Amino acid sequence: MRILLLALSILVTSISNAQLSKATYTMKVSMDIDFSANPNIPKNVVDRIKKRMSEPQKFHLFFDQGQSLYKKEEKLESPQGERGRMSMRFGGGSGSIIHTDLAARKQTSQQELFGKLFLVSKDEQNRKWKFTGASKQIGKYTAYEATYTTKQAPDNFRMSFGRRNAGDEKEGKPEKVDVTVSVWFTPDVPISAGPAGYFGLPGLVLMVQDGNRVLVCTEVQLNTAEKFKLEPPKKGVKVTQEEFSKIRDEKSKEMRERFRNNGNRRGNGNRIMIRG
Repeated sequence: MRILLLALSILVTSISNAQLSKATYTMKVSMDIDFSANPNIPKNVVDRIKKRMSEPQKFHLFFDQGQSLYKKEEKLESPQGERGRMSMRFGGGSGSIIHTDLAARKQTSQQELFGKLFLVSKDEQNRKWKFTGASKQIGKYTAYEATYTTKQAPDNFRMSFGRRNAGDEKEGKPEKVDVTVSVWFTPDVPISAGPAGYFGLPGLVLMVQDGNRVLVCTEVQLNTAEKFKLEPPKKGVKVTQEEFSKIRDEKSKEMRERFRNNGNRRGNGNRIMIRG
């Protein structure tokens, strides 16, 4: 494997006149939502929420030998503001853009949080990859598996709606557990790019299995004629990843308080934020 890594490194370094390429991914997130705290939510609303959650989302990764830009495919959403309607927005919306400097392992992401844009800077540390030796065919490419272990909230994350007791607040912060993330890459495309934070391997990432999140590459267009600038996003309040996480936790707590205080009110549209 060391010989393979060295050979690929030399190959990537020797490539000149970087050409823009594009990879398309679908992402599906499975989440467990508990509606028992508020049995007054109509069944058709519950079914609509579950259906929305099960729909795969499409993302595009534009990349060359040195950098990449990852963003969600823009899609028109249903009109908001209808009386009595419960709407949903998922994390990683159309406002989310991630620029990655592959060599420096630095990321700048534009993220929307409760209608406000942030520019989040992050230095991605070298992960302790374990190359399992497993391989499989993904599309026309031969992919190899690499894994790493990280701390995450359990997959059966429980989100409830309605009034809760003060002691129930602990349910929103489940104890983190060790999760093994499986990432499949192909040396056939010897560029260390990948979707979101999954990059740094000796080849393009084609598939990711990360807890309740599954990403699969459905198309790769090498040297695409599509015009696209690989530039970091510029709109938003500049914060570090740690600062953004703190702001997100505080805003989420405020939102839960608002739902508790207004849980029995009817006739108003509810806006539910679910981060996938």
